[in-house]
Amino acid sequence: MLSSPLESRLWYEFRNAELLRQAMTHRSHSAAHNERLEFLGDSVLNCVVAALLFQRFGKLDEGDLSRVRANLVKQQSLYEIAQALNVSECLRLGEGELRSGGFRRPSILADTLEAIFGAIFLDGGFDAAFTVIKRLYTPVLDHIDPRTIGKDAKTLLQEYLQGHKIALPTYTVVATHGAAHNQQFEVECTVPKLDVKVSGSGASRRAAEQAAAKKALDEVMAAAPTLGVKPKRKSSRAAKSEQDVVPGVTGVQGALDLRSPDRRERHQQAHAAQSGDERAATAPLAVIRVTHVEPSAAAYASADKPEQQVIHKPEKGEKSEKAEKLAKAEASKPEAPKEDKRPASDTPSGDDAGPNIESRSSSASADAGH
Repeated sequence: MLSSPLESRLWYEFRNAELLRQAMTHRSHSAAHNERLEFLGDSVLNCVVAALLFQRFGKLDEGDLSRVRANLVKQQSLYEIAQALNVSECLRLGEGELRSGGFRRPSILADTLEAIFGAIFLDGGFDAAFTVIKRLYTPVLDHIDPRTIGKDAKTLLQEYLQGHKIALPTYTVVATHGAAHNQQFEVECTVPKLDVKVSGSGASRRAAEQAAAKKALDEVMAAAPTLGVKPKRKSSRAAKSEQDVVPGVTGVQGALDLRSPDRRERHQQAHAAQSGDERAATAPLAVIRVTHVEPSAAAYASADKPEQQVIHKPEKGEKSEKAEKLAKAEASKPEAPKEDKRPASDTPSGDDAGPNIESRSSSASADAGH
């Protein structure tokens, strides 16, 4: 059974109650104070929180892990946990610290919590300290954003404006109030493009700038849905080069992906189906790509000459074939007997014909005798 209210809130019971007593003692109370336990508890806390972050956020790099851990173990974070545990009711302070309200001071409460972790480590070992710290920090880890935690308001505002291509804000000290040892600064933060102008105050110029930046960030984030950041327009040359790589494929990388046979086949099938649908829906169009070619001098000369009528003549081969056919046809015809076409007056009469015939026959017989 837990012996004290603080142990019940810690869910840990000390076997050596003196360690818890020493952890709750401030140096203003007695010589047996908690500063050495605070040193030990600080190292144990850093180790446990680092292990928890390493296990939970596997994609964070070393820089982001260090930033998140530093934010979780800083004084403000420890102060909030100490307030939740109500550590102040068990503090042992000197008279001066009690009168000055030391039990409410964030630095004293944060140091006391670290001393408690050191005392648990000595009393129950690292596993006991790990269990207690994990139980206290789990609700915190469930609600943090590792991308933004640990960044101040000025850094967050600057990163947001740079991400949206907006000019950085300007900070101007507009007033200073109070005595020299207790001044209050008033700083104005302006984001001209978004018509944001807010002011913040603080005990130092830096604190006032952070307060103003936080207000400006809240206004900028509230107006975030109305921020119209136009995308960059592509040049016409780049657009043409992306469209003309492969029909139906935009970009060089998409065309390169078609080198795979299966992807190329699927693309050809899809493109054929798409072109078929387009033909059915609309009349066919002929797309002709013309490349510029410089004409030669001969082309210009031929263009200036008037057009001449071309007469197609039959070729010589055809003539010779027809002539041969005609010659063969004439040669194959039989020769007709010649008729005597002399006039009738020249034909000898019966009286004249006798002597002639006889003379011809006698000459023929004489020739035969010889």
